[in-house]
Amino acid sequence: MHMSDGIVDAPTSAVFAVVAVAGIGVAARRARADLDERAAPMAGLVAAFVFAAQMVNFPILPGVSGHLLGGTLAALLVGPYVGALCVAVVLVVQALLFADGGLTALGTNITNMALIGVAAGYLIARVLLPVARRGGIGVIVFAAALLGTVCAALGFVAEYAIGGAAGSTVGAVTWYMLGTHSLIGIGEGLVTAITVVAVVNARPDLVYLLREADRGAVRRPLLSANRFLLGFAAIALLIAGLLSYAASSQPDGLDATTQRGCTVVEGTGELEGECIARSAREHALSNSPLADYTVDGDDRLTGIAGVLGATAVFAVLFAVVRTIRAGWASRASAAGSSTESA
Repeated sequence: MHMSDGIVDAPTSAVFAVVAVAGIGVAARRARADLDERAAPMAGLVAAFVFAAQMVNFPILPGVSGHLLGGTLAALLVGPYVGALCVAVVLVVQALLFADGGLTALGTNITNMALIGVAAGYLIARVLLPVARRGGIGVIVFAAALLGTVCAALGFVAEYAIGGAAGSTVGAVTWYMLGTHSLIGIGEGLVTAITVVAVVNARPDLVYLLREADRGAVRRPLLSANRFLLGFAAIALLIAGLLSYAASSQPDGLDATTQRGCTVVEGTGELEGECIARSAREHALSNSPLADYTVDGDDRLTGIAGVLGATAVFAVLFAVVRTIRAGWASRASAAGSSTESA
């Protein structure tokens, strides 16, 4: 669900860039309380996993695919504030290294997936959490991820309503986005539920949702922290390096929505007709070495591009978390010194 440049006008892009910066700023400040010694590697691995999983598009309708958004997954594992940072870093790396998601559209994409998707998924899970004691946590995780996906899709609808390009009515965009992303949400729910339940079984103490809800009820871990983190890293790299080759090549739900009304000219890939996608601009970094998750345009090397991307996401997020922790520690130390002096 990565919006291209030109789908909404410049003023709308600017407004949501401000919203994204403000939202991520709040997340970075509030994340300090959740960042203990284990949080940096766990957050980095969650971000790498989300990046890898987003490479694997799955078919939902003839000619339409979907992929994991990852907001609910990140929020439930590392918390909504750290989770927002995880998804935001994924989107920035995708835009800058892989030309996936426009540069001027980065604010709208972060707003939809890193802010709305994360917040909605987490809040829904917290509301439904009492049900988990009776029906299992997998059920509420599935529901939260599905509904979080729909909420993120509605974020795009709102942005299009404010400053969308001509080519389709807001009503048509709303119904198509809701329809496709309800189906995508089923896939999102399954992947998120399987992943979260697996972590609950292996390292329940690393599941933020459970730690926040009832710290005393968290079960004893089955794996050591190091074994768990190594296994999580291996799974993320396997998805990026191997499973990515099985991804559907069909447009995802948002792209299919913007292409409604147009036909693709065989051989050239150009669009004919009237549709939203006709207003999209070519990515400013479309000639970058890793554009479209290839290596210099060679899609046989998608796996290598995926591993490089997952590694880059882990490194960036790990550095961000360490920086936030260091800043928090220095301020706490300064406050302590001031108190002693007084």
